[in-house]
Amino acid sequence: MTNADLSLMHEVLAVAEAAGREIMAIYADASRWAVQAKADESPLTAADLAAHHCIVAELAGVAAPWHALPVLSEESAEAELAGRRNWPACWLVDPLDGTKEFIARNGEFSVNIALIVGDAVELGVVHGPATGVSYVAAKGLGSFRVDVSGWHRIHSAALPVQGERPIQLTVSRRHGLEQLVLFEQALIDDFGVVQSVPAGSAFKICAVAEGRADAYPRFGPTSEWDTAAAQIVLEEAGGQLIDQQGRAFRYNRRETLLNAGFLAVGSEPQRWLHYWPTHLK
Repeated sequence: MTNADLSLMHEVLAVAEAAGREIMAIYADASRWAVQAKADESPLTAADLAAHHCIVAELAGVAAPWHALPVLSEESAEAELAGRRNWPACWLVDPLDGTKEFIARNGEFSVNIALIVGDAVELGVVHGPATGVSYVAAKGLGSFRVDVSGWHRIHSAALPVQGERPIQLTVSRRHGLEQLVLFEQALIDDFGVVQSVPAGSAFKICAVAEGRADAYPRFGPTSEWDTAAAQIVLEEAGGQLIDQQGRAFRYNRRETLLNAGFLAVGSEPQRWLHYWPTHLK
């Protein structure tokens, strides 16, 4: 199978943007949300399903051989995923990452599309329907922020020396808050000042890729479709997404689709692991 190229990056971005338009049409009309609860009690809206169906249809129209790949989506039916661990490649999709942010109407939700070859991410797109800002990356081709002014290459930030500037974290509003306090205190002991900015969806990882944050610590589980697209954006920008043992995430090879906690960091991953709460290692 050939590697992803710039043309495919543009095609997949167009797919994410089409799904974003479906999402925003429903976002503008709350009577169409039709919120329901999944088995795990997470919310599901009509926008999640509309984006899913749009992405599946649009990916079937991208260039060969990528058009024929199976789609592993958060909203896929169980029967569609039979034998998924034997797939040599697939699309890994979260049609609407941040459904709670969608319902809260804060605009911090995204469309995540990743190309998985073997167990690694080859290409990723994180698109913000509410802002029109996207992050796009492919292995060996770099990482880009895409907005109305065009494509701009991005790079993660180096860890500051003590006293140079505050450590910048991007953090979850809802998950792992007690562990976050311990993590921040360990950083304060070494660096003096830590500033934390809460945000939603995969944009927390993209903030690290863009150098607006030094790290995003995630305490507690996510799913593979939450992290894959943003992981390649971060890696191609110079950062890393690692588990508590310092290993990069791999995809679609385990029985479960759940990830454990992780660190998304702009630089020096082993140093960051020093601050991870010891009882969680």
